[in-house]
Amino acid sequence: MRARRRPDDLAVAFGDLFFAVAIFACGLFNTPLWTAGLAAFGMLAYWSWTRRAVLNRLRGKAWASQTSLAVAVLFAILGGAYWLGLGMGGSF
Repeated sequence: MRARRRPDDLAVAFGDLFFAVAIFACGLFNTPLWTAGLAAFGMLAYWSWTRRAVLNRLRGKAWASQTSLAVAVLFAILGGAYWLGLGMGGSF
């Protein structure tokens, strides 16, 4: 039996992509680092809001380990997007 996908899954995926592109643009246009930090904070807030149904079901150690792993992956992706933007913009 296959799980049915909710219609907002695609919207969440595009929201995630938007933040990665926004941080890439921060690097591309050589904006101050605090703007990339602001975008990363917004991404973290967006991530926690869109995943709240799953996160609320986790308890204790499972919640802490899954959340810390996800935050580390998010920062790695966003840091890479900023770095690629810097490289493409010639500021690297």
